[in-house]
Amino acid sequence: MLALLDLDGTLVDRDAGFDLWTRRFVENERLDAQALGWLKEADRAVKERGRFFALVREHFGTSRDADGLWDDYRAQMPLLTVALPGVINALADLRAGGWRLVVVSNGRVDNQLGKLRRTGILDLLDGCCVSEEIGIRKPDPAIFTIARERLGVLSSAPSWVVGDDPELDVAVGGPADSARSG
Repeated sequence: MLALLDLDGTLVDRDAGFDLWTRRFVENERLDAQALGWLKEADRAVKERGRFFALVREHFGTSRDADGLWDDYRAQMPLLTVALPGVINALADLRAGGWRLVVVSNGRVDNQLGKLRRTGILDLLDGCCVSEEIGIRKPDPAIFTIARERLGVLSSAPSWVVGDDPELDVAVGGPADSARSG
């Protein structure tokens, strides 16, 4: 059996890492408490990170440009990310049960691999397929096909797609997949 796993919000607590980053940002920029709420709301509304950091710069008038803010964020996030409770044990149990495990994630390779290394999840995987590396982002089903091919798993073989976003992670896993959102 094969499990195609989302990373942020499924295996790791991306929101907790983002919260830590926002607190540091607000403190370093000497912003008021309302800035935390604005950052969290903007994060929910704007998924494309380049646009998000352009809005942050515009809204707060920081001296750093959007690229500099994004670089700072990318450098810090892997260090602020933790595995969700029970994930390490669950992945170890799946491996012991004969499952093959691959992370399929949108994002930048250095960030996503940094999170996987930091949390210890990388050691439990058979593979990883990150959108930046292959030039395809979820919800394009081709990213799941490439992940299967990398492990030599036929698209007709039974597999599960596990993620926290029904549209990005689960619905697009492919016709051969049984899907679960959670």
